[in-house]
Amino acid sequence: MNKFRGKWSEIGLLMLLDLREQFRRMLVLIAMGMTLVLSACTAAQYRKFADKEASGILSAKAGQVPNVDSNFSIEPLPRIVLENLVKSNQRSDFLGKSGERAEKGADILALADALELAIKHNRTYLTSKETIYLEALALTLARWDFAPIFSGGGGAGRGRDFNGAPGTTAQAAGSAQRGVDAVIARNTFTRQGNAGVSMLQRTGARIAVDFTTDFLKILGGDRSINNSRLAVTLTQPLLKGGGYLAVMENLTQAERNLLYSLRDFANFRREFIVGIVSDYYNILRARDRVRNNWIGYQGFVKSVERETALAEEDRRTMTQLGLLQQASLRNEVTWVNALQAYQQLMDEFKITLGLPVESKVVLDMNELAKLDIELPKLTRMQAVYVAIASRPDLINASDRRVDAARKIRVAAVDLRPGLDVTGGYDANSPSVDGTPNLDFKRSNWNAALELELPFDRKEERNNYRAAIIALEQSKRNLELAYDQVKLEIFNDWRALDQAQQNFEISELGVKLAERRLEEQELLAELGQGAARDQVEAQQDLTNSQNQRTSAIVDHTLARLGLWQDMGILFINKDGSWVTKLEEEANE
Repeated sequence: MNKFRGKWSEIGLLMLLDLREQFRRMLVLIAMGMTLVLSACTAAQYRKFADKEASGILSAKAGQVPNVDSNFSIEPLPRIVLENLVKSNQRSDFLGKSGERAEKGADILALADALELAIKHNRTYLTSKETIYLEALALTLARWDFAPIFSGGGGAGRGRDFNGAPGTTAQAAGSAQRGVDAVIARNTFTRQGNAGVSMLQRTGARIAVDFTTDFLKILGGDRSINNSRLAVTLTQPLLKGGGYLAVMENLTQAERNLLYSLRDFANFRREFIVGIVSDYYNILRARDRVRNNWIGYQGFVKSVERETALAEEDRRTMTQLGLLQQASLRNEVTWVNALQAYQQLMDEFKITLGLPVESKVVLDMNELAKLDIELPKLTRMQAVYVAIASRPDLINASDRRVDAARKIRVAAVDLRPGLDVTGGYDANSPSVDGTPNLDFKRSNWNAALELELPFDRKEERNNYRAAIIALEQSKRNLELAYDQVKLEIFNDWRALDQAQQNFEISELGVKLAERRLEEQELLAELGQGAARDQVEAQQDLTNSQNQRTSAIVDHTLARLGLWQDMGILFINKDGSWVTKLEEEANE
């Protein structure tokens, strides 16, 4: 009995030693797994790889599109710093007490500063850049389909099972001893691994190579079993789905789509800059309107004070005094409304530039004084010809017609019967060998020809007919695009002419109104003249001054619009612009 107990103690000790060994091996496996995880690419590295590939694509494509910076970046910029701008120290009585306090000590924002801020911090502009970047990422995936695609994996495990001889408690001690001796503990270690590569050729052929291995080792008995296999397969479509044109269609279209997007972005940059300039000058116009209305209102205040004194001397009737008082109130309301409109435009412009609404900034009124009437140095039809040669959206419309014609040929390929050539080769290793060596004598190969008759081509037929219709639509779209460009140039030309005439008329109107008002004020001081004439003269002067400012702003914006629609307005990194015609003239 003591011998029996000793045997069980020995078995228990062996089991404990074996468990410790298993635990040690498990720790080794965990350590190896952690090493593999830590050695793998981090999220930051994946981001870096994506940025590098997408930036390389954008740099190459942007070089083909004028008005797009080749150093295309979507990295966030540092916060906006305005401390280096000049501070405002001028009195602005026409803004009222609250408006003057709001702009006292504010940063003066020149047009160049506003454009640079908008390029760097405008949310819509940054979103447009990110959209282009995402399309470049999509192109990397389309290109990846034609690159070698590697795959791999594996696993490992440790196991133990017990097989014991049956026995009963009624057996003799000798029988019990034999039952203990019959207990067998089998430890096994297994691992599996696979590696492969697949590649799509531009002819439509798909080549795949796969290597797999399964390994089993029985610990203690030192017996190993390995089963490895190398397989190579090839599939080549000959009719449907085959050929360079059909296979490369998705990649071709993805490449062209990114180019189209960059051209659209070039147009967007022009529209964006012209929009910022328009907002800037419209705010200056609104501010100038506030000043003109305030001056007009102050003129009525003085007139009311003078007429009140004359009425007290019975030299003016209450009707004449009341007329001036009513005009003064109307002009005060007009001034207040103009002030509110200006302040709202200013706050909206801050958001456009990416500035906080509470920022204390004021636009540079000197920018308004720089404006002048500048006439184009070419004819209207010359402007049309320049636009047709320069506009990237016209190039896009023309290229999309080429795409539509190509898609007809691609759709025709899908109408063909399916005929594929397939082949394969594989080699195995002897299952009794403990190493993953392949025995190429134990290999086989196969080849086949698969035919699919075109009994069901309803979807392909419809796609082919739709492609023909799309081509006709693209032709009409191209014709429409040309007509719209001509219409835009004609409208720009009319806007320039209209603004020029309005400016000349308003200039004359200001001079006439100033002379009339001067005359009415002299008559009023002499106790002569009519109050209505004085009211009309003051209002006409204010209106003419506002019209003159609007006319010169409208002419400047119409000229910018003409450059934009001609496709010759080129935007620099800081948001400044130059026209291509001016650039060529200075060379």
